[in-house]
Amino acid sequence: MLSIYCENNVVENIDTVLLDKDGTFIDAHIYWGEIIKRRASKLIDFYKISNILFDKICLAMGYDVKINKLIESGPIALLPRNDVILILQNFFKDISITTEYEDISAIFDTVNKEFLPYINDYVKLIDGSVSLLSNLKNAGAKIAVVTSDSYDNTLNILEFLDIKKHFDLIIGKDSCANPKRSGKPAILAMSKLCSLPENTICIGDAKMDADMAQNANLKASILVATGQTSFNTLRKYSDFAVKSLLELKIK
Repeated sequence: MLSIYCENNVVENIDTVLLDKDGTFIDAHIYWGEIIKRRASKLIDFYKISNILFDKICLAMGYDVKINKLIESGPIALLPRNDVILILQNFFKDISITTEYEDISAIFDTVNKEFLPYINDYVKLIDGSVSLLSNLKNAGAKIAVVTSDSYDNTLNILEFLDIKKHFDLIIGKDSCANPKRSGKPAILAMSKLCSLPENTICIGDAKMDADMAQNANLKASILVATGQTSFNTLRKYSDFAVKSLLELKIK
């Protein structure tokens, strides 16, 4: 068993760590920013609308092209894909453009497929990621990725960054029928790892991760302000909030 220290708090008797991907150990602004821009271009072409709307379509999905950052309110990287599509439909409805859920979903699928060969150009590790993974592994922890991204995308990223060796399991959005915040993906991960909730924590960057921890009865959630949610906001969701992974100490 190991202990994880952050500021004046400590989580003890841990043997399993479930890690979110985007915003936690992968820079979500670069990765999701490119996906959103590609989606916006496809939507403009499909609905034959003016390029003037490009910035607003990106913003509706949660990306501000003027500052190249995801916005704190999301929805990208914070809400499930279904919710993102519904938000987009409402955006288009407000500007008198009729859309079908299935069409937008198909566009998202096309973008994901076309993006896959270039995905490695847009993934960057967040500071402290490798040292945290190494320290957890050296301490004997079981480590899993639990992400809202697909299994294939996640596997490709881990292999490209040469960090797959640190992980015992990948749970993607297609690994479990239920969304992350339900807690079911965490329960699935613990089942596969033969872990108990009282000895398991998650590390993430959003309220979704805190919700997952609560609904799966995990011991705690550690939230890091390297995604799109500010440190002060994260402190509302967890007693274990940090500004950087570098603040976490493993003993």
